Amino acid sequence: MNPIPLTPTQWPEGLHLACRQLRAHWPTPWPGLPHLLALCQQSLGLNTLSDPTTAALNQFAQSVAHNMEQLAAGLGPASEPAYHNRLHTADVLCVLTTMLHILKVPDADAAGKTWASALLAAAVAHDHQHPGGVNHSAQEFERASWQGVMPLAQQLPQAWREQIEAWILGTDVPTVAGNHQRVAGQSFALTADWAQVLLNEADIYISATAEFGPGLSDALAREWHRAGFAGHATVATPAGRAQFLRSVRFSSPPAQALGIAAQVQHQLQSLTPQD
Repeated sequence: MNPIPLTPTQWPEGLHLACRQLRAHWPTPWPGLPHLLALCQQSLGLNTLSDPTTAALNQFAQSVAHNMEQLAAGLGPASEPAYHNRLHTADVLCVLTTMLHILKVPDADAAGKTWASALLAAAVAHDHQHPGGVNHSAQEFERASWQGVMPLAQQLPQAWREQIEAWILGTDVPTVAGNHQRVAGQSFALTADWAQVLLNEADIYISATAEFGPGLSDALAREWHRAGFAGHATVATPAGRAQFLRSVRFSSPPAQALGIAAQVQHQLQSLTPQD
């Protein structure tokens, strides 16, 4: 896979092209999360900084990516959930990288690039060893993901370990509405709260698109069926997809620049019976 040129006129198109390329290579010949992550870090100018904290964040993210590939190789691709697999992680990385380009991170100061490195690290780690299915208790899978990557994070400053943990826990679906509510009315800035929203938006962006969303709904139905969750029977139906689309939230300037809200509304119009 080659880097996708991202410009103001190519943001949505470049993102969709990257996701098509990922699917053309899934599950083989899969380039691997470390390769994709390195492309994301390189495109944002994160891999040339001498700042030790940013370097440690980049290395942590790479360690997680390598660990996920090793685990998948040991168990076999069939062991991965149909939705919460390495392809989903790759989607999230591509969306988040695009959002950070829209925010002009390649031109940002060192502090801005440190935030970007931390967000990419949270993105690659957020569904580490996801078992498939749904939580039986609040943040069950998210806590397990953090516990799985925590040994790889020992070289990070404590403040960044705690922040990445908080962002991962904040990807639990019931927390998302509150995450958006916390930034309501606030001007955008790379703060912890806005960064959480970016991660939440990147997590569901591809599922909300007209091009990839229906196929991902089918994948989620297969995953839920395998896990014995009754929602598998409805999640990929027109009514189930409409319910999902009505629940998604996009608050950030990058999400607005990508035009995802219009895609969601167009799909809802086609899925909702007209009087």
